[in-house]
Amino acid sequence: MNNHRGGICQHPVDMEAQTISGIKSNHTKNTFFSYNHIVGLVCLNSEQTKRLCEDYKVMFTCTGGFCSDCRTDWFDIDDPSGNGDYELLSELLALSPREVCASPLAMEAQTLSGTPASLTGDIFQVYDATYGFACVNADQSSGKCKDYRVRFTCPAEFCSVSQECRTGWFNSDNPSGIGDVESLSQLLQTYPDRICHNPISIFVKTVAGISAEHTGDKFLTNDVTFGFACINADQRKRSKMCEDYQVMFACPSDFCQVTGCKTRWFDFDNPDGNGDFERLSQLQSDFPDEICSEPLGIEAVTVSGTPALQTKNVFQVYDATHGFACVNSEQRQQPCEDYKVRYTCPPQFCAHKPGPMAG
Repeated sequence: MNNHRGGICQHPVDMEAQTISGIKSNHTKNTFFSYNHIVGLVCLNSEQTKRLCEDYKVMFTCTGGFCSDCRTDWFDIDDPSGNGDYELLSELLALSPREVCASPLAMEAQTLSGTPASLTGDIFQVYDATYGFACVNADQSSGKCKDYRVRFTCPAEFCSVSQECRTGWFNSDNPSGIGDVESLSQLLQTYPDRICHNPISIFVKTVAGISAEHTGDKFLTNDVTFGFACINADQRKRSKMCEDYQVMFACPSDFCQVTGCKTRWFDFDNPDGNGDFERLSQLQSDFPDEICSEPLGIEAVTVSGTPALQTKNVFQVYDATHGFACVNSEQRQQPCEDYKVRYTCPPQFCAHKPGPMAG
């Protein structure tokens, strides 16, 4: 448990286990030396009669107090009218990347009327904080799942950060070998001043600009603890290599405060037309002496000072490599707000300035 401190409660009330490929433990041929929420799972090869132990992963059920510190809103992005009800974390991160953390500590599920999922009698194909929730109609004795919603418990810093600092995009590997591995530890060694050690979230897309979740690739990992890894041998079509990916991190706002020097706020555009576009290339062209060529981070707030992540807008571009763009036609609830941006530059950029840069 020491390796996952903060991610598991001290006194779980239940435990579930499955193989890393997703097969439930009771469907394997293994016998277990220990299988309970107090000790955990222990499978000894010497006790097996037909085969070695499978490679297992476990999930624990904790009491309500563990899940009460930093919780998201309830999400209901699907209903059971088709194959079932699927409230998957990967889809929620794609639809609402600032409303749910990339590596939740726990997940809760209930019907739209508020009945806990465990009391409905439905059987769940997936129910965990790593993947989300899935109820398949064909698995139910009634022939149809209830309509569910989910919410996640996130690390405390996810709720405490009122403003974030986004890095640029990094592409340190390509899939020509075993796959594309963009590990946080390696990136920190290669770019020691350009990435924080405690990212809030990670964003991944191909070098062509396609979001990772839309490529069809299977990922070994995609989280703020390790980073990103896509292994060629894991792909459904063995002849297909992983795409070439790049990653970007969102860091706590203090990363922009202590890493370098900040520019003044820029408000080049407003959202009256197609949206609000505060592109780095345009700002560098218009203000060549006020913005460095390769910013370490970018922050965006509305002109009234509300951090961008606290608005209901979704952003087409928000990174230190390209700048900021909010497109009106891509908004689900309301048009884009009017935003302003500022950049964090390396300390040497400010060293030659006659006076301190504006904050």
